[in-house]
Amino acid sequence: MNVAHVISRGLTRMIRANRIRSAALFVLLGFGLAACGGGFDDWFEGDANNNTISTPDITNVGPGGTKIALLVPLTANGGAADIARALKEAGELAVFEAGQAGIVLTTKDTLGTPAGAQAAAQAAIQEGAELIIGPLFSSSVKAVAPVAQAANVPVIAFSTDKNVATQGIYLLSFLPEHEVERVVDFAVSSGRRNFAALVPKSPYGAVIEKALVAAAKERRAKVVAIQRYARNEQALQAPTKAIAKTVLDTSKKVQALLIAEGGNLLRSIDSVLAQEGVTNTTVKMLGTGLWDETGVNSIQTIVGGWYAGPPPSAKAAFAVRFRNAYGREPPRLSSLAYDSVSLAIALARLPQGQRFTPTNLTNPEGFAGVDGLFRFRANGLNDRGLAVMEVTGGGSKEVSTAPPRFQGS
Repeated sequence: MNVAHVISRGLTRMIRANRIRSAALFVLLGFGLAACGGGFDDWFEGDANNNTISTPDITNVGPGGTKIALLVPLTANGGAADIARALKEAGELAVFEAGQAGIVLTTKDTLGTPAGAQAAAQAAIQEGAELIIGPLFSSSVKAVAPVAQAANVPVIAFSTDKNVATQGIYLLSFLPEHEVERVVDFAVSSGRRNFAALVPKSPYGAVIEKALVAAAKERRAKVVAIQRYARNEQALQAPTKAIAKTVLDTSKKVQALLIAEGGNLLRSIDSVLAQEGVTNTTVKMLGTGLWDETGVNSIQTIVGGWYAGPPPSAKAAFAVRFRNAYGREPPRLSSLAYDSVSLAIALARLPQGQRFTPTNLTNPEGFAGVDGLFRFRANGLNDRGLAVMEVTGGGSKEVSTAPPRFQGS
């Protein structure tokens, strides 16, 4: 019998028995179709600072069943600890909403270091974990990989560095290459063929630049100019003025400007562009997943711009449930843990030894979660079904829907 149908039937029974919204859980797309800003630059910049805490926090959730380990930097310095807390809570929310989920979710602290992540993975495997979810940082994923592979335990990690993906080490993160390709494709289909870009001098910026050049070339479009800047307010002034000059030069015929930035630095870029005479009517603004944040609609130059991201409907419903459970808005990355744990719950319905196999994890039909359609490739990378969003004065609206299924599935 087809594994996809076995999993789907099990999920259907679970949904009916527990009266849980179908959108809140995973279903293999085979059941319905017969077959983890956006990339965030911070996670390209390196790990959290080292610390000396040596006792990992361990929390067991669930009545019993298949053991799943969630590895997150709960005691790392800086904002990583806040993200880790939200990842932990989102994973627990998935278990809670599933009722008798059939898994035991154990959270282990990686300390935000490779050594801490490796120790957490070793402990999880010794305790019988059949699947590891996390860690967050690329160097931690590298440290976990040999331990997990030696024990034949698959890993679903959150790093945005595609170089750490490999057989058995799957990335559920939002890969910026996908975002660039999707928004460029939509821009070209809308008649825009000459692009310019403003990107940070960082690994993230390098990925964006490479993806833009490749996407434009594939669609017989042209990248007229690229300006790079160090990620601080003073350093971005000159490159932003230079790209503004290019945009305003009618001989360059720039039709779309990709800005790979978010937060306060995006606001600084907006200010410089406005001073130079570039507005949202001068050129079509394009962004990345860094635009998928509250308040971006208050940045005047960006209003009317496009970026690629997960379909908003399921994501919005997840945000409501998270807010009701924990009293605050979920950080952008928290949905990755929810979707990972939901997938684990689905596959845990299968007999031991048949759950987290490469065949099941790389099902070409993919999976549907709160961040929309996704699937894992055999090399550990992922494909996502992304929508194109337009920034409006009232928020963001969907202007191109995500595909209902993957091509060739």
